[in-house]
Amino acid sequence: MKEERVRSKSLLLIGIRTVLCCIALAAAVVVKLAGGELYARTATWFYDNYNNSIFSGNVAAEMPFTDPVTIKENSVIPNHSEEDKTEKRDIRLRSPVSEGKITSGFGKRTIEGKEEYHKGIDISADEGQPVFAAISGEIRVSGEDESYGKYIVIDHGDGLRTLYAHCSRLLVKSGGRVKAGAKIALAGKTGQALGSHLHFEVLINDKNTDPVPLLPEGFGVA
Repeated sequence: MKEERVRSKSLLLIGIRTVLCCIALAAAVVVKLAGGELYARTATWFYDNYNNSIFSGNVAAEMPFTDPVTIKENSVIPNHSEEDKTEKRDIRLRSPVSEGKITSGFGKRTIEGKEEYHKGIDISADEGQPVFAAISGEIRVSGEDESYGKYIVIDHGDGLRTLYAHCSRLLVKSGGRVKAGAKIALAGKTGQALGSHLHFEVLINDKNTDPVPLLPEGFGVA
């Protein structure tokens, strides 16, 4: 009788511990969406209790949390946004044209007495001069616009896009992929352009950014 009571008590404890471990696992999955310290602490608790519980063999290896999470006192687990990751990434672009001078920079400028915001840079280029992809990516737009004329937009992932405008001819189609340095168009003066040149834009998370710091050093300088 005594052995049966001990066995019953042992089975009860095992059952309680099993239920607690399952609850912890479910809670960890839920709080993972919120991220941060709560998730880390839950995962650590589950690991410690699960691996030291009545389970043995290869069962623990099949569970999601097979490595312990160490929480230092007063530590903060950062939750980086897409913008943070993009801004911290080391972006290096190739020259969109082999030769050319920057004739109009990024930001505020005055044209015919009117101040406007220039979303990119203008690079001198003869009509028919090759235009190259500044970085590998997917062609999102290969079309024509009243302002940009014939233009191309390439999506490079992680919120980074480049735009090439006023082309005389487009050599790629939407949906295709190109490598850095691939010839994608020929320069021209289509759209609202006073002369043949390439209008080049860089967008990070839909925000226009000055391309010059991302291009090779000395590019566009006469």
